Amino acid sequence: MYDLRILGRNLKRCRKVRGLKQQDLAKKVGLTKYTISKIELGKQENVGLKYLISISRELNVELEQLVMADPEARFIKLVISDENARSLEKLFDGIAIIFAKREEK
Repeated sequence: MYDLRILGRNLKRCRKVRGLKQQDLAKKVGLTKYTISKIELGKQENVGLKYLISISRELNVELEQLVMADPEARFIKLVISDENARSLEKLFDGIAIIFAKREEK
């Protein structure tokens, strides 16, 4: 079971990032503004999976990001060969040179 306050906090943050009002999101996912408000306040119990999926799709976030205590703490582990690492290093060096030249102007 997820913590309703965590869901509410994440929902509100994601909604604001997308520039949506509660009313806009509610209409898009088939809920009322009042229900969205209750979810964001952590007071709406039994938010159906169907609605959580619709909300996550509308906000363009993974479902787990809505229920994670710290969704920003996610990390990516990249495993690459030495040859690919060298290629990436050259690419990033080239990008850094381009930005340096732009700043000189």
